[in-house]
Parts: sequence; C-alpha cells; structure tokens
Amino acid sequence: MSKANEFTFQTDMINQLLSNDWLLGNPENYNRKLALYEEDVLGFVKDTQESQWQKFCALYPNNPEQKFLERVATQLNKADPNAANKEMRTFGTLGVLRHELRDRGTRFSLCQFKPEHDLNPDTLARYKQNRCRVVPELVYSPWATEEHLTQTGTKAKAWRIDLVLFVNGLPIATL
Repeated sequence: MSKANEFTFQTDMINQLLSNDWLLGNPENYNRKLALYEEDVLGFVKDTQESQWQKFCALYPNNPEQKFLERVATQLNKADPNAANKEMRTFGTLGVLRHELRDRGTRFSLCQFKPEHDLNPDTLARYKQNRCRVVPELVYSPWATEEHLTQTGTKAKAWRIDLVLFVNGLPIATL
C-alpha cells in the first residue's frame, strides 16, 4: 500500500472510531515499559470503583498509582490458556478484562461489558464510563530509542504500530 493510501485509510479508520465516541490518544502518553495507557487505566478505576481505590491507597500509601499500574502489568504478562483453574484464567489481556484484579483484599474490574438489560443503573453507568481509545503511530518497545538509532544506524520502524486500540488503558488490538 502506498504511503498516501495508508495515511488516507488510517485517517478514515480514526475518524470512524472518533465518530463512535472513541478517544484519540497521544503516543507520548503510552507507557512503553508497562504496555499501558496509564491515564485510562487509572481514570476508569478511580471513576468507577472509588471505595476500592481508597482501600488500595490505604494499603499502598507511597505512590499507589504506580503500584496499581505495576500490578496490572504483572497480571497482563502472565498467561496460561490451558488452565482449568478459574484463578489462573485471570491472566493475560482477556483474563484481566473478564475477571477481577485482586490485591490484598481489594477487587477491581478493568472493564464493564454491556449489560443485557438496563435494570441495574449502576452497571449501565459503569459501562458508559469505559474508555475506548485509538492511538496512531505508537512506538511500543521500550528499546526503541535514539541511543538504539545511534548504535545501529536503523530507525525502529518495526517497533511502530500504525494504530493501537485500547479499552480502559489496556491494548486490545493493533491495526
């Protein structure tokens, strides 16, 4: 695909997502080390689960935000797709989105799926607070640096993704 066609296609995709209430992200706000869009992870949790967040802050008074982000990243990096044990299925992106994240008596949902009915207004309100975001031209690798460019003479194009889709700060798809 030519550069002009790629740019046009990418722009059309972004515009379509934005017209459906997606947010446009800045690649600079992506934490390459943790592989999270921090603003959305923390924002969703604080906005939808305030009492659990306060409890977590009491447990980790020194920089609770960083501790929480590291906990999420740890859970995302584990995976056992063949686990018969439900607790083991909570690892990886899908597991974290489907199941609660637990830490020292606190419980967090990192996504609210669309309810089948509107009988519970709290669930519907949490669903509407999901943060869906598209980030264009995302350099995802923590090793894609100017130092790497100087050492190797190659730009880290292979470490850049045209579009990344996030749900509540977790990367779910690349395009």
